[in-house]
Amino acid sequence: MSLLKKNVMCLSRFLSVVLCVLFAAGTALGSDDSAYLTKTEFEAFIQQYHENHQAKAAKKSAFYKGKFGFTPYGYFNLDASFESDKTTTGDYTVWANAPGKKEDPGFSADVKSTRLGMKIDGPGISGWNGSKTEAVVEVDFQQGYHTSRNRAGLLLRKAYLAVYDNDTRFLAGQDWEVISPLYPKLLNYTGGAGVGNIGYRRGMLRVDQKWTEHWATQFALCDNVYRDGTAVSPASARYPLIEGRVAYTFSPAHPRMQPIKLGLSGHIGEQRYTFAGIGNTKYLKTWSFNVDLDLPITQKLTFQTEYFLGENLGMMEVSAVQGVDWYRQNTIRAQGGWAALTYQATKKLQSNVGYMIDDPFNGDIVTASTESGGTFRSRNYNHVIFANVMYNWSEALMTGFEINLWRTHWQQADSSGVVESLGVGESQRYQFTVRYSF
Repeated sequence: MSLLKKNVMCLSRFLSVVLCVLFAAGTALGSDDSAYLTKTEFEAFIQQYHENHQAKAAKKSAFYKGKFGFTPYGYFNLDASFESDKTTTGDYTVWANAPGKKEDPGFSADVKSTRLGMKIDGPGISGWNGSKTEAVVEVDFQQGYHTSRNRAGLLLRKAYLAVYDNDTRFLAGQDWEVISPLYPKLLNYTGGAGVGNIGYRRGMLRVDQKWTEHWATQFALCDNVYRDGTAVSPASARYPLIEGRVAYTFSPAHPRMQPIKLGLSGHIGEQRYTFAGIGNTKYLKTWSFNVDLDLPITQKLTFQTEYFLGENLGMMEVSAVQGVDWYRQNTIRAQGGWAALTYQATKKLQSNVGYMIDDPFNGDIVTASTESGGTFRSRNYNHVIFANVMYNWSEALMTGFEINLWRTHWQQADSSGVVESLGVGESQRYQFTVRYSF
C-alpha cells in the first residue's frame, strides 16, 4: 500500500469520526437534555467506533460461500515444564503423585494443546426476525490423560449448531456446560480439572434466555457419560443430565468499569456404574450446587471465584476425579472451588494469582481406585496455588511463565476396608508457554 493511499485512509477514518461527533453534538443541541457531548458520552462513542471497526476487520478475515461465512481460528502452543517431583500426567498436572519413594524431577515439552477450530456464520430461520445461525467445530490433540507425547490423538472439544438473536439462543451439540461458566486463567492445560474447577464439555440441547438488562437464565439436557477415573465403568443412564443457571448482572459503579456478574447453577441426574472385579451394576445419583462471581475491582484488577458442593462429581472433573467409592459401592460427596485475581497492567501484560481446592468428604472414601497387586488408593484432598504472567508481543504471539505449588493427600485401604494414610504428595511445577494465535 502506497504512503499516499495509507494517509488518505487514515484521514478518511478521522473525518468520519469527526463528522459523527458533530452530528451527535448537533442532535444534542436540539434537545432539552444537553447542549454538548459529555466526556463519558464521547468516550462511549469512541469505544463503539473502535468495536465496529474491529468487527469489520474480523469479518474480512472470514471467507464466504453464498450466505455462509467461514472463519478459521486456533493457535500453535508449546508448553515446556519442569517439576520438582513427577505429577499426573507430566505434560500437564491434575494432581501430585502419591509418596512412598523419592520421585525424580521431570521435564516435558508438549505441543498437543495446539488448537484448531472453524466457526461458520449463516442466515437466520424464516419466521424468526433478526435471527442468525452459527456452527462451531474445535479440536486439540491431547485425546486422553495418558496419550504418548509424540503420538497425539484428536480430542473433539466443540461441535455444535446454534440459532440466536439478541436475547435468545438455542444450541444443539457439544459445548461447555451451563454450570459454573468461569475459568481461571491458567497456562496448565486442564484449567483446574481435578482441583476445584467444576464442569466439562458434553453433548447437549440448550437454551439461553436474556430476560432483562440484568436477568438471564440457561437450561440444558446433557449427556451424562464420562470417564470417572476410578475402578468403575460409567455407562449411559436412563435419563439425561439436567443443568440450569440463573445469573444477575449488576450495573457498573462507573461507566468505564465492567459490570459485576453473579450466578447460581446446579445439575441433577444419575449414572449407571459397573464395579470392576465385582460385576455389580447400580444407578447412582449425581447433583451439584454452584456459585460463580465475576467482580471487577478497578479497571485493571478483577476478582473471580467459584464454589461447588455436590455428590458423584467425578464426571464433572472435580472430587479429585472420583465420583463413587469402589469398596462401598456408593457415591462420594465433595466441595471445593477456586479464587483468583487478574491484573491487566497494560494491553500487552497480564498477571494472575489464585488458589484452587478440591476436598472429597473423607467419610465417603474407603478406596476409589485399584492398582495391580491388590493395592487400593484414593485422594482425599487436592489443592494448587498458582501465579503466572503473560505478555503479548503482538496480536498473535504470546509467551507466559507460570508457577504451580501442588499438594495432594493420599490414603490406602486393604481388601477388608482398613484405611491408612499414605501421606502427602507435593510438587513445584514451572511452565513456560509459547502461543501463536490466529
